[in-house]
Amino acid sequence: GIHVSMNEKEVNSVGLKYKFIPSTELENAKAKKGQPLWETFEKGYQLLVVDEEYVDPSFKIILKGIGKNKKWKVWLDSTVRKIISAKYDLGLQQKKFIETENITKRLNSPESILLKEKLANASVTVLRNEQNLIPIQNLDDEHFYYFGNDNDFLRYLSKYTTLQHYSSLASVDDTLLFRSNKNNVVIISFSSSPDSVFIKSVKKIANENHLILCSFSNPTDLKNFEGLATVMASYQNATEISHATAEIIFGARGALGKLPMSVSDSLYAGKGIQTKSIGRLVYDLPEAAEMDGPTLDKIESIAKEAISIGATPGLHVLIAKDDKVVYEKSFGTRAYNDKTPITEETIFDLASITKVSATLQAVMYMQEKNLIDINKKVSVYLPELKNTNKEDMIIKDILTHQAGLWPFLPFWAETVKDSSLWKKYYSKTETKDFPFPVAKNMFASKVMKDSLWHWIIKARVREKPVRTPYDYRYSDMGFYMLQHLAEKMLGKPLEEFLQNNFYQLLGATTVGYLPLRKFPPTQIAPTEKDTLFRKSLLIGYVHDQGAAMHGGIAGHAGLFSNANDLAKLGQMWLNKGVYGGHQFFKPETLDLFTAKQYEGSRRGLGWDKSIPFDPNGPTSIYSSGQTFGHTGFTGTSIWIDPEYRLVFVFLSNRVNPDMNNNKILTANIRPRIQDVVYQSIFEYCKNHDNSLKPNEVNSGLTVKP
Repeated sequence: GIHVSMNEKEVNSVGLKYKFIPSTELENAKAKKGQPLWETFEKGYQLLVVDEEYVDPSFKIILKGIGKNKKWKVWLDSTVRKIISAKYDLGLQQKKFIETENITKRLNSPESILLKEKLANASVTVLRNEQNLIPIQNLDDEHFYYFGNDNDFLRYLSKYTTLQHYSSLASVDDTLLFRSNKNNVVIISFSSSPDSVFIKSVKKIANENHLILCSFSNPTDLKNFEGLATVMASYQNATEISHATAEIIFGARGALGKLPMSVSDSLYAGKGIQTKSIGRLVYDLPEAAEMDGPTLDKIESIAKEAISIGATPGLHVLIAKDDKVVYEKSFGTRAYNDKTPITEETIFDLASITKVSATLQAVMYMQEKNLIDINKKVSVYLPELKNTNKEDMIIKDILTHQAGLWPFLPFWAETVKDSSLWKKYYSKTETKDFPFPVAKNMFASKVMKDSLWHWIIKARVREKPVRTPYDYRYSDMGFYMLQHLAEKMLGKPLEEFLQNNFYQLLGATTVGYLPLRKFPPTQIAPTEKDTLFRKSLLIGYVHDQGAAMHGGIAGHAGLFSNANDLAKLGQMWLNKGVYGGHQFFKPETLDLFTAKQYEGSRRGLGWDKSIPFDPNGPTSIYSSGQTFGHTGFTGTSIWIDPEYRLVFVFLSNRVNPDMNNNKILTANIRPRIQDVVYQSIFEYCKNHDNSLKPNEVNSGLTVKP
């Protein structure tokens, strides 16, 4: 924070020499019997400002020095008279009372809080980086551990990857980390002077693993860790400092800090290694991205309305602008009969967002690598479609939902007879013959995927006049076909390809199929209580029946995620294929697929698009014509607006407990919340200096006169 409450310029203007002495210098002064403090006094500084705990010791040091040389007593008397005179000239002899109305709000204005965070960001210091660990580049082949009891620090570290957490070094078995493993990245923090046992343990771990040591204590404590390759000084245990330290470690921000004092020969005053951002998401205030925070607070009333009218039991909203997550808030509970609150860690069934977050990523990859040509017939690559009613379907038409496919076909009904499941298709236990999870205590036959593919090939198509193209009709069927296309051309399962080439590199650890393999059911929002097919409440099993029959991994549905990890995908798309130092796509690939394709349809290639100023469109009426994204049947959406540099994520489980609940649509909840996002941008512009050019002040730190 800011240690000095007086204005140095004003002090100097009345003829007084002023110096603030930080606590780190005073600690050194204590070790040297006050010599540095006395030397500052001897240089003629008339106002020495110190932290409260050092006032009495400082007074004793100066009093002792004056006793040895009477000339300093005369000088001190003269200085006191000058200070009293200056205070009189400034009118300080008059009692002035501070207006206390709304004082907390005025002292904690967005500009003040933003300044505090900006100072925190600039203070964190990288002192050693001999292994170039900071910023951490690769997230896919490392194992991350955090030792410490700073919950704020852990929270923000966890924004970037999954870490195994231990509250102290004493709580872990020696064999876990003391063995040699250079794929381990161990982050250790401390906020008080370490004892000899802690120091010895840290050095032992550093010998066998990549280690980052973060001091949230007095930097003089770092003299105990000479020889460590990666060391950071964060100085104090405060939320904004913990926040900034985590962002610097993972390359969301660059390090700018300098050591304010000498600790040892190698850790000298002014030392500080500058690092650069590699383009991961920053977590900041709305004003840092030139958005009005109080306007964004209006989201809460719409979210609570959604819950109160029974549109959804819970929801989560995330907003990112200019590479910064500026709003992330949860509302409601996992279910109406479950009081467990939705949190930022809650994982949701994304439904049809799977189409763009999974299958479309593979299609864009194949197109960019010349493995396919979207202007060719799909039967060129899938010869089993020849001599069928799908032989002439163009991949581009499948992506734009203009291939003549039916929206949905209830394949699950083919596996049910007289309201009972056919035993040849399902078993209550998992075996080699029934390997695919469909629901709790329900597994599909190993032949199920082949049966589904056979039914899709044989499925009827829509009628149309001869020699006329099909019009737009949204369909899941095409994305079954695109999954088969991807798995054939890539030579591996879709899920494996996506994890290795996208999700792991992004640090999107909750994005994936079959979440119960990695996460407890209490972390996953329930969807429908299925009374027709699976006859159970679905938690961690895909809601879509066809995707469930496909073993939970399908081209049109099945993906799960929390909001933060989905936003990483969104930011990569907004950045035209780049995120966290990795280039996933060429810019022209994103430009091609996100562009509107046909006059009679708003659709891009796989992507849905906005209709600006249309209240019946899928997005805010204020969204730009460049906006692209997708919605999901379970009550989800993600929208990317390149013109405003926005990523908007809305996750809910509106199908709990009944998928026929359409209140989230009839109340227009998602677009109305998105409206508030744009209104916050407009409000900020209205309230601030419009003479500033866009992005001229990257921090958004502009103060009203």
